[in-house]
This record gives sequence, structure tokens and C-alpha cells, in this order.
Amino acid sequence: MFRNIHDGIAGTAMPAATNGGIGVGMSDGEIWQVIAYLRSVEKKASAGAAGNAAHGKELFYGKSGCSTCHMVNGKGGRLGPDVSSVGGSRSLEYLVDSMRNPSKRLAQGISEPLKDFSQEYETVTVVTADGTKLTGVVLNEDNFTLQMMDTREQLRLLQKDKLRSYVKSRESLMPAYDQKMLSDKDLQDLIAYLLAVGAQ
Repeated sequence: MFRNIHDGIAGTAMPAATNGGIGVGMSDGEIWQVIAYLRSVEKKASAGAAGNAAHGKELFYGKSGCSTCHMVNGKGGRLGPDVSSVGGSRSLEYLVDSMRNPSKRLAQGISEPLKDFSQEYETVTVVTADGTKLTGVVLNEDNFTLQMMDTREQLRLLQKDKLRSYVKSRESLMPAYDQKMLSDKDLQDLIAYLLAVGAQ
């Protein structure tokens, strides 16, 4: 991988990335940083899910309430990330950890950069001038305004100087699905469903 980036690939549109090539002028250290990043986001090979995907789909849209906030192939909620392709791009271990400890991923800065506006799913709680308390996720903000989606999926555009309080957090709105909320068997089934959808 290093050689392909460093020297380019003859006969293709891939130029050499070094100062001597027509690429972006990367140092060897920068090339290794890109490789490290690519390795960190690649899907690791795993044994696959041993669960029942049909039951996992029932859980996703039913008892577990995943579809309240997450969407699969255009169906479901918008408050959390679209998980249509997560099973095809993330390892089994990542999926388990994301459900058992969702705030861990949020604290690391989960984002969807390919959306129209990159979204990091930071939790925000505000109290408006009339005393209304709203909780949701940040969609966009600047020094003066906040655009958020509340837990009812209502878009809100608020002027910061009109708010009584404004608190952002990297504590996920998603509950941590512990053993009481989701047994290991049900978790396997849910992941089997996400893997099946992601493989399509």
C-alpha cells in the first residue's frame, strides 16, 4: 500500500503522492498516517454472526426500538445514524461494542461525513426563553445559532442568546443495551440482521 501511494500506479490515474510526482506532495510520514487511518476504518474479518437475521429484523423494528432512531434502507428514524450499510463496513466486534456502550463511539467522534452536512451526533440539551426543555442532536451551529433535531425528530433553529441554558455532551442518547435490555442471543440476532442488510 505504501509503495502504491508513494510511487503511484503506472498506467492508471493514481499519481505518485510524493513531491517528485504530480500528486499532493506527501512526506513518507504522512503516507504512513493515511495507511494507519485506512487500517483503522477497514472492516476486520470476523466469523460472522451466528444469529437469526429474521428475528433480528423483528427486534430492530419492534421490541428493541432501534428503528425509533435509526434507519435501514429508508425506513425508520432520523435521530441516529443510518445503519443500512454498517454491517458491510464494520466488524462484528465494533457492532457489539456500539450497542453495549454507545457513548464510547460518540466520545471518539463518530460522524457521517458523506451527508449533506457532516453530523457527529453530539447530544444537546437546551432550555428556551419560555422554559421549554429540549433534548436532541446537533445538526449545525455557529457562534449565534443552533440547529438541532429534538427527540421527536422536530428540526429546531434557535438563537443562542435567547436560550436560558445550552449544554452539549458526548453522552449518547442511545441507551446502552446491557444484558437486561438485550440478551446475548437477541444481540446476535440483531447483528445478524445488520450484517445481512449490509451485505446487500
